Amino acid sequence: MIGLIQNEMIKIFEKRASWIYIAILVVAMVIGGFIYQRVNGEVDENWRENLEAQNAQYKQEIEQIPADQDPTWLKDQIKQNERFLEENINPTAKTNWHFMNDVVIGVTTLVTLFSVIVASAIVAAEFSDGTIKQLLIRPHKRWKILLSKYVAVIINALILMAALFISGFIVGILFFGFGDFHTPFFEYTLDGQKEAVLGTQFLLKTVYFLPSLLMITTISFMLSTLFKSQAVAVGIGIFVLFVSSTLGGLIIMLAEEYTWAKFLIFPHLDLTVFAFQDKILQNITLAGSLSILSVYYIVFMIATFVYFQKRDVSI
Repeated sequence: MIGLIQNEMIKIFEKRASWIYIAILVVAMVIGGFIYQRVNGEVDENWRENLEAQNAQYKQEIEQIPADQDPTWLKDQIKQNERFLEENINPTAKTNWHFMNDVVIGVTTLVTLFSVIVASAIVAAEFSDGTIKQLLIRPHKRWKILLSKYVAVIINALILMAALFISGFIVGILFFGFGDFHTPFFEYTLDGQKEAVLGTQFLLKTVYFLPSLLMITTISFMLSTLFKSQAVAVGIGIFVLFVSSTLGGLIIMLAEEYTWAKFLIFPHLDLTVFAFQDKILQNITLAGSLSILSVYYIVFMIATFVYFQKRDVSI
């Protein structure tokens, strides 16, 4: 089995595209570092005085706000500024952990995209290239051959993630310096500002991203077994990737009226929302979303392997 996986990894990285994907991630990090540095500007050395002046202004504005208006936003800003003053944290100073949390996590979309392309093509390409018969005449059972391809796809996805995070971490240090992992900061959510720790928040987003990456890659791998055309498999895989977030938003609105909509897969494909809130779809927790995804995962895997076992390999 290990030999089969190694063979599939060699096939993946024999293609120039696999190295291009890694190069794109590195370049994206460098460009992201330039843009992030330009957007945030120079560090304000008089930040304490400016924050104290802001708070004084905000308090005056709160006193002047009519009774029918909500001053919550201004109160949140005062609370945030007071927290920075208490902890002696300059909010205009950015470190590598700010960069990781704000930029690197956003670029994980590229990791998913490249993983989808590889997963969608890995089986379909065998049919398109006419090599499927030579592959199946080897003294290995079909399910082992398919499993080796699936494991190789997952390993490739993890390699892409590692390339992104390592390059992002290095670029962050070069542009912004090495910061404190435990630096507190405020992140904007739908429910207002949330106080969090930079490093911890980055790790949370990473952990919540992994099930989404696994599911979308698995769906793409399933599509690769369903279609003989590599172009069709890759095209549908990319389509599913880009419409999943849109469909997820529509289903969230639909779930307000129909309970069954909560069990559709699309709202649960992006678990990073749990880094900002405890529930989605009114009452679905992280455990609930993971349970729903687990059911879909089992169904997709069974369908993929059963279909491949019975599939006609005539070309």
